[in-house]
Amino acid sequence: MVKMKNSFLCLSLFISVSVYSQSGTENYISAETAAKTYTALSKQPFYIFPETREHPIRWNDSLEVSWLEKNSSKNDFFLQAQPGEYFVYQVGVWAIKNELKNIQLRFSDLKTKNGKTISSRKVSCFNAGGIDYLGNPFTKKIAIQKDKVQPLWIGMDLSGVAKGTYYGTATVSANNKAQTIKIQLEIDGEVVEDHGFNEGKRLSRMYWLNSTLGINDEVTKGYNPVSRQGNTLHILGRSVDIAANGLPAAIASYFTASNQSISQKGEPILSEAFRFVIEKENGDTIALQPGPLQFTAQAPGYIAWQVKNSSAECELICSGKLEFDGFVDYRLALKALKPLKIRDIRLEVPVNKEKAEYMMGLNREGGLRPASWQWQWDTTKNQDALWLGAVNGGLRLKLKAENYTLPLVNIYYKFGPLHLPPSWGNHNKGGVYVDEKDNTVWINAYSGNRQMATGSILNYDFELLITPFRTISNEVKYGDRYFHGGGTDAFSKIEKAKKAGANIINIHHAENIYPFINYPYLDENTAELKALVDKAHEEKQRLKLYYTTRELTKNIPEFQAFYSLNGEVLFPGPGNASRTEALHPKGPNEWLIKNLREKYIPAWYNVVKEGKFKGELDLSVITTPNSRLNNFYIGGLDWMLKNLKIDGVYIDDAALDRFTLRRARKLIDQYRPEGRMDLHSWNHFNKWAGYANCLNLYMDLLPYFDLVWIGEGRDYNRLPDHWLVEVSGIPFGLPGQMLEGGGNPWRGMVYGITNRAGWTGNTPDELWKFWDQHNFEEKELTGYWDKTCAVTTNNEHIKASVFKGNKESIIAVANWSKEDQVSSVIIDWSALGYDPSKCTISIPFVKDFQDEQPLQSLSSVSIPGKKGYMIVVKENQ
Repeated sequence: MVKMKNSFLCLSLFISVSVYSQSGTENYISAETAAKTYTALSKQPFYIFPETREHPIRWNDSLEVSWLEKNSSKNDFFLQAQPGEYFVYQVGVWAIKNELKNIQLRFSDLKTKNGKTISSRKVSCFNAGGIDYLGNPFTKKIAIQKDKVQPLWIGMDLSGVAKGTYYGTATVSANNKAQTIKIQLEIDGEVVEDHGFNEGKRLSRMYWLNSTLGINDEVTKGYNPVSRQGNTLHILGRSVDIAANGLPAAIASYFTASNQSISQKGEPILSEAFRFVIEKENGDTIALQPGPLQFTAQAPGYIAWQVKNSSAECELICSGKLEFDGFVDYRLALKALKPLKIRDIRLEVPVNKEKAEYMMGLNREGGLRPASWQWQWDTTKNQDALWLGAVNGGLRLKLKAENYTLPLVNIYYKFGPLHLPPSWGNHNKGGVYVDEKDNTVWINAYSGNRQMATGSILNYDFELLITPFRTISNEVKYGDRYFHGGGTDAFSKIEKAKKAGANIINIHHAENIYPFINYPYLDENTAELKALVDKAHEEKQRLKLYYTTRELTKNIPEFQAFYSLNGEVLFPGPGNASRTEALHPKGPNEWLIKNLREKYIPAWYNVVKEGKFKGELDLSVITTPNSRLNNFYIGGLDWMLKNLKIDGVYIDDAALDRFTLRRARKLIDQYRPEGRMDLHSWNHFNKWAGYANCLNLYMDLLPYFDLVWIGEGRDYNRLPDHWLVEVSGIPFGLPGQMLEGGGNPWRGMVYGITNRAGWTGNTPDELWKFWDQHNFEEKELTGYWDKTCAVTTNNEHIKASVFKGNKESIIAVANWSKEDQVSSVIIDWSALGYDPSKCTISIPFVKDFQDEQPLQSLSSVSIPGKKGYMIVVKENQ
């Protein structure tokens, strides 16, 4: 990240991607000056004026003189378009006398003089609503404060429309007044391909804001449809029994201990059924009687149910929905039928002790579960979820209510924190405690004392994630070799990756071929990106792009249009008063101060140092989670998969939700069956990011990723249990990789993970060669965490895992002490399935990892501090 002075002076070299310098500001006057100067206009409650897409209305407190001098109500507004394109233009509204509330737009049909028609149904205003990220239509109320200017962006679908000159009107009404613009639209020229999406400068991609691509009820590749037998629901490797009250009665996992396969016999995750307890002030509990359990909907991707539980004092409507990936959404609506004095309302989750060995969340870093744990609500921390589990079976419980919105992440959390749920939080009286009793570990989510008036409703909603999500793919774990980093010359990375033995290249933003964050399909660079992808494919390599939504560069054609949506797409933060750790501690960049002024949060910035964009400023702002930007993201991904043939995307600290990630997964699987999505995250367990565990934070996204790269800001001197839970990916059915400083390759091999080529330190090239020489893709990992592991040690600092093959196995041992240690490496030959009399044991040479060493016995192996060995055990014929 580069810190700059006077960086607002770095003007765009390319008009189609710049978002306006301060040149030409002499043509603008303030709204106050305009009212005094143009007195005829100022007698009206508001004034409207049209504008083309090429000249976005950029400031809400100023007007261009030309808008004020033209009489838009008398003269036709002339527009030119081509057949087939999605065409956009603007209507500006200036609130002169008072605030304008609930502004309405009305469009006529557009007609030629010989009777050809463009239906008004093909015309819409993005500011007035559209299709949300879940695929549901919605409307927005448009209001404008006094003395403010609001651009309204209009979209018009010209698919199938004949050439000709069309006439119609656009009418804006507010405060019982209306003004109309007469439109003359000339459609001529060649039919535009793909609605104009191939040229960003047209702004036709605004259509993507309402995209529904990837929305269906089908399962994604590698998963099974949800099925039901009575009250038992089945998904890949897991089952859920629904009790009469609608809550889980039993949950089981069928995954084997290291998530390498699925067995026929399941293991219980719960020791008893869930309990929802309503305890009155006098200590009595209210006995709710369940009504009929109704399964209300079913599709390949989910099953939903509902039951009404009743008593004389209250009723509880329990609605549940299990999805194919292991996500369970519960909505519990508790209604008081008479005044109630409550001591506590709580959810009790009894987890089988064997499936609660590890814990992560609620202010606890991932690792072994403590005997007890207490936590209370505090929304200064990004904490609302707890995971308890073994490697092959666990639960994440997330508490929420009707006011839940996805918070901002990373150093931006304080600008968009969690909302305290009225039910669970109860004015910070609520919390969670975890306690162990006999063979059960109890999660008790309590909310404390309160009173409920007759008719009042509390929403005790929660989510469950049943882990792991799938078996670990050896093809991905050992076959996918990533090249990441290696400078900013993208084309040179193909040869570098080939030399390193990598077969997947991640192209980051801030590179000569991809200069601006999260907008890879810039008009000026898409041809080169396509050439890069083609070149990689010629070398049998896959190529992926950094592409997510958390922040968005100012250097995009749609930037001003997005900003006009008043916080829907670009997060409405403190604006010029914003201060962010590390990036903007002294305030925003001057470009933002002068051009946006209010309602934004400054984010990534960088000066492009080479290539055709040399000298340009990549400056971004934070976006609003779960907005129509998710649709735009999907539209852009679809376009890149079809036109650039990219092989997937690399996601860095996602602001995306699980529904959008599922849509992305479906598109990648459709176009690029060998495509990949990988997740990278910085360590969020610090005050800046709200002490969140990144894998806990993103756990509901994990079913759609192929791999996790969880390592930035990681301390690889942490104990093995922390490695297992927060770094390896194994408890969730995903391969992992290391990052910070190149990681520790010896400890990493205990989990079968390496660093990436092109990254700093500990290059994995030689380890990959070793994997190939010993056919790791055909071996089954049995980790030290597995009770049936064929290899153990007698030194607490030494951990050993085994990669088992038919006639050859590899033992990975690593020292978690900084001091040299001596340990026995003990093989259970029966469990390994080898005849020890026919076996040879060796420590072979692996460059930059270990020297060849003679081994007479494994009874006393000296292991250097922080290092380890790979030991080859081979059964000879």
